Amino acid sequence: MRRARVGNVEIVSLFDVYFGFDPARVWPGAGAGIEAYRDRLEANGDIGMDCLCFLLRADGRTVLVDTGLGPESGGVLLDELREAGVRPEEIDEVIFTHLHGDHTGWNMDRATSEPLFTRARYLVPQGDWDEQTSRAQPAASFTRDIAPLNLMKRMELVGDGFSISPSLTTVHTPGHTPGHLSVAVASDGERGFILGDVVLTTIDVEQPDWSSTFDSDQDVARRTRHAILDRLEAEGALIGAAHLRAPGFGRIVRTEGRRYWQGLA
Repeated sequence: MRRARVGNVEIVSLFDVYFGFDPARVWPGAGAGIEAYRDRLEANGDIGMDCLCFLLRADGRTVLVDTGLGPESGGVLLDELREAGVRPEEIDEVIFTHLHGDHTGWNMDRATSEPLFTRARYLVPQGDWDEQTSRAQPAASFTRDIAPLNLMKRMELVGDGFSISPSLTTVHTPGHTPGHLSVAVASDGERGFILGDVVLTTIDVEQPDWSSTFDSDQDVARRTRHAILDRLEAEGALIGAAHLRAPGFGRIVRTEGRRYWQGLA
């Protein structure tokens, strides 16, 4: 658990679980190019990614961005919330950057089949909802974590430019999934951005043209990465990224003509 501020908005990074992947699976087209990033890999050669969620205290609201992979994975999101001094029933809104299962896993109380965040309004990306409900067989995590919210009338479909509060606005950042959303933070002249899965690692910041197998539309994802990295570099925004190593806070900076991730000290 780690706190940061953007103007009057408090952002809390919350860890759930850790993943490790073979880099050749993440970027199959990178080839020998991955050798330049050996210092970013784990001892076993994996690229490590944390699964992070972000708590935003803004304009009198308590907003949770994403809900991790869930209890079956040994996730610790609820412990992290407790450390941050927040009970599940205090969350006003839960917003999903997208509907992959590592972002929706703590939605439902497994013992009661009721929403775990008992009074929250759940904000669901319209594009991802449409994609899942158009399938003959939706993803198992969608059926478990998201579909019940609709039946219970606890969710709202949202898209680009949705105002969560005066300081928090959604931005459509497609490619990883069709409806992928990020959350822009603007407060007291400062900027922040909850990125979701626009980039998965610091390598993606330096190599935005490397296509990831996890992106549903790789061409769209590549264009989105370039556009968002340009924007965040220009704004000097504080970023919270869902799969960078905890706490996932940093900025996009340029040194000697190259762009880098600068982690928050």
